[in-house]
Amino acid sequence: MEASLWAIRISMILMVVVLAAEMRGAKSTSLAIAILWLSGALLALAHSISAMMTFHQGSQLAAFESTAKQTEQLLGFRFGAGLYVNYLFVIVWLADAAIRLLLPKRYPDFPNWYRYVVTGFLGFIAINGAIVFQAGWMRYVGIGCLLFLGGLAWAKRRGFAKSLPFV
Repeated sequence: MEASLWAIRISMILMVVVLAAEMRGAKSTSLAIAILWLSGALLALAHSISAMMTFHQGSQLAAFESTAKQTEQLLGFRFGAGLYVNYLFVIVWLADAAIRLLLPKRYPDFPNWYRYVVTGFLGFIAINGAIVFQAGWMRYVGIGCLLFLGGLAWAKRRGFAKSLPFV
């Protein structure tokens, strides 16, 4: 159980590290960034598989019902299909990581909308998983990471993100 939770926690930390590095000017196709991005995606996959086996005894129906119950507790309506959104999250992240590694010369030529859609989708799901559907210290870590990335994005728009000492 703990291994599954730590897999997704480390995965989210890697996402923050890569996004911060890219905002500071690191190339998304540099080998180090691409490996970190892939590592995060693989840890998210490991979490999904481990959670299915550990928390739901391998039952898709149990996972669906658990997701519906959590959504109802938080939002007031049952929505088990969020489970499939989580699967899509892992697939999108793995696909993007593979593209970065397999097509490093073509990736920078992808249209900006592609990167905005991928990063936006992954970020939206990460925020929901790390903040909205979390409680306790993990929620505060998630909020801290979101504020950090938001501050870095603000600094980048102002033109001084590269001069910040902490990344």
